[in-house]
Amino acid sequence: MSLQRTAGMLALVLLTACSPPAPVVTRMADSPVFPPTEYVEVLESAPARPYREIGVIDAPPEPGALRTQVVAQILQTARQLGADAVILQDLSRTAPAAPRLNPTTGTYDMTGGDLVPAFKGIAIKYR
Repeated sequence: MSLQRTAGMLALVLLTACSPPAPVVTRMADSPVFPPTEYVEVLESAPARPYREIGVIDAPPEPGALRTQVVAQILQTARQLGADAVILQDLSRTAPAAPRLNPTTGTYDMTGGDLVPAFKGIAIKYR
């Protein structure tokens, strides 16, 4: 196996290992299939103009994932659904801190306390 091919495979494995898990999509039963969109508006609450919900996108909590990565995956999924906008709900939480024995020093260190990003997006189509 060539060095370039080996390096390429290693890079692919590392990139895959660093990315958060794919979001889970639940399409609305009565929603038609729309062509993908290029741009999806991010909303913090329901818009004033009429719309229909076309799906719910859940990004489960993943320790170590970046918030921007998780939101980007939700937006990409919403574009694939053909959404005009996504109502984004931040469900992130802080992992509990816990003592851990440090074998080098023989003392306890506190681990955890990190933010674990989790989001839910409601993909919508304007009427």
